[in-house]
Amino acid sequence: MNAPGPDPAPRLQPVAPGERIAALDVLRGCALFGVLVAYTVWNLGSPPWETYSPFDRALERVLTAIVDTKAYTLFGFLFGLGFAIQLTRAEGRGASIVPAYCRRLLALLFIGLAHAFLLRNGDILVPYATMGFILLAFRRASHRTLIIAAIVAVLLPDLVRGVWMLTGVSFPERPQGGGGGYLRENAAWVRYWYSIAITLWPASLPMFFFGLYMGRRRFFDDLPARRGTLRRALVAGLAVGVLAFALRMLLASRVSGAPSFGVRAGAGLLWTVHAWGLAACYASAVLLLMQRPAWQRLLAPIGAVGRMALTNYLLQAVIVVPVCLIFGLFDRVTPTIGVLLAAAVAALQIPFSVWWLNRYRFGPAEWLWRSLTYGRAQPMRMLTTA
Repeated sequence: MNAPGPDPAPRLQPVAPGERIAALDVLRGCALFGVLVAYTVWNLGSPPWETYSPFDRALERVLTAIVDTKAYTLFGFLFGLGFAIQLTRAEGRGASIVPAYCRRLLALLFIGLAHAFLLRNGDILVPYATMGFILLAFRRASHRTLIIAAIVAVLLPDLVRGVWMLTGVSFPERPQGGGGGYLRENAAWVRYWYSIAITLWPASLPMFFFGLYMGRRRFFDDLPARRGTLRRALVAGLAVGVLAFALRMLLASRVSGAPSFGVRAGAGLLWTVHAWGLAACYASAVLLLMQRPAWQRLLAPIGAVGRMALTNYLLQAVIVVPVCLIFGLFDRVTPTIGVLLAAAVAALQIPFSVWWLNRYRFGPAEWLWRSLTYGRAQPMRMLTTA
């Protein structure tokens, strides 16, 4: 009998639950709740600022300072880090990541398009899928090239906007609610966001590159050995974030009338540095807490949310949109209502995620995404023994 020959084309497969880094799942879950707060507070439409109560005005300022952009920053970093982990696993198997990762991005693109048109104003899946192809092109770049690319990518949105302004072509106007029906108005917002995509979507690239860089350095392979670095990152991130925020406020107070392009670019750069600093502070705090057994048990349910991040991201809008339609909340969501709505959704998602993952290997959206990526239906139910 002839012995079977070697597999000529090693196949990639999803990361098994036992191979996952629990701390990163918790971090992903925390970031997802930040995205949820941003969605309910700023993406559903608000009444005029002058109608806010003093509490709502204070809450708006606090949420802007501690939530706005930070969760998306963390998600961008985790996206790049996830790519680095997949790339390492593919290289270890002697397989090319390109075919599977292209399918992965295309599947995410189609899921995002459906999400954007049917459910959510402000979808991040399509931008991530699109920019993911650029990340793929840098898979063999040196560490130095990744750092340079990240710096260039920070400046790219403002450079593109400046060039656009020099052409004399006016920017598309933001849609105004006109009672045309939910789907029609949502489609108008999608067209608006996509028409200015070149000035927005590249903003995710710096965190993509940084996540890829940190994944290559295998920073998360031994987190207990990184305690000192994480403590320094927590303190430095907080200091940088607060300082950049204060400088941005100072710059805004010194400007009267319409700000120049340079002032807007400077304010935007300060905001980016502020968001990165606080995101680093939050991430370091979570990763340090996850070194303690008591906190590991306490945060495990949030890790379940993070393991089902795509499902829960989609589920946020699946819950929120019908509630807003039924109770007429669109364009009437104050910060207080937004936070209460986010808390209610989170209270549903945490036990649901724990319940689901006690029975199934993946969330439903993750199962679909992985099945499309690897070209075959993935096993869904958890294996049980008698």
